[in-house]
Amino acid sequence: MIKHLIWICFSALFLSACGDTNNQYQSKEQAQQALQTLNQFLRPTGEIKQVNEQQFPFSDAYLKERHSIYQAMQTLDFTPVAQSSLDYLIIAERFPERYFTWPVYIPVLDNMLAYNQQHDITANINNWLSFTQQQLVLAKESKLRLNSIELNALQTQVTKNLTRVDLPANLKHTLNEFNEYLALYTPRGSVGLHGLSNGGSWYQSKLNYFSGTTKAPINWLVAVQSQLKEMQQGAYSMRFAVDHQHSVLEQRFALSKDKQVGFDWAQNYLSLRGYAGQAATQISNQERTFWLAMMETDLGIHYHAWTVQQAKVNLLKRLKMTPQQVDYLVADIIFYPAQSFAFATLLTTS
Repeated sequence: MIKHLIWICFSALFLSACGDTNNQYQSKEQAQQALQTLNQFLRPTGEIKQVNEQQFPFSDAYLKERHSIYQAMQTLDFTPVAQSSLDYLIIAERFPERYFTWPVYIPVLDNMLAYNQQHDITANINNWLSFTQQQLVLAKESKLRLNSIELNALQTQVTKNLTRVDLPANLKHTLNEFNEYLALYTPRGSVGLHGLSNGGSWYQSKLNYFSGTTKAPINWLVAVQSQLKEMQQGAYSMRFAVDHQHSVLEQRFALSKDKQVGFDWAQNYLSLRGYAGQAATQISNQERTFWLAMMETDLGIHYHAWTVQQAKVNLLKRLKMTPQQVDYLVADIIFYPAQSFAFATLLTTS
């Protein structure tokens, strides 16, 4: 608790020293740059530049700065696509993401330590680690818990960093304490968003954004399964990354030369919905089956509270893939809810 109070004090000091973030941006590219600067430890877009407390994910200073940027962006004249991206991010502010300050699929600590090799921010990293643990404690008090897949991914990152020979002694001590805390942590039963307080509403907002349409999950499920029953088990060839820093949807468009500007760090500042909408009219039947199966499993996990095993069985039934590939896809759906619905136009495209 003392470390948490220290962190709040640091945040207040840095907030008072920061410049006026309410200056109106002149373009969406300037707004995007402000978000990229804020999210350097979550999604580095190049060499990490000088940082302050605002860059430490989900700290009090970070949340205030992010809100200020979103408010300033509302003065800009955006295209409907860009405006929907901003609206989606503003809606997300009300949901409990702030309690999970270390997105388990992002090597946040690695990013911090890489910067620390050139600029000593050991004390700040130490405070952020303590803050991260304290937020998990507060989350449990609000009946918010990591699921088993998230917990395992976070433990993997922590234990990997504990083996680093360049890890400062005080960070190693704090990280060991965090590791011990995670070893005793009890994850929530459901791996989907429906297992969280307000998780159903959070999932609905993601469905609305990625699909571009407001429709209840049960109605999406009827539409998806109606098309799947007409399709045979498909073999779709796609090479997946070794980790989950980039979603399967983003990986699908990794070689795209048309870089559409977005605002969401989790989408790598791309308009993945725009890419998918363009691609939907040209994909093969095998890929169509793939994305429909991903949508069905997404709804199963996050709406119908499927277990991990149920999700794997469903994907194996729909797709000609190995168990290892299916394991990867289930984790991707858990880490990136509703992203497969960027291909929702497949439900109206024959």
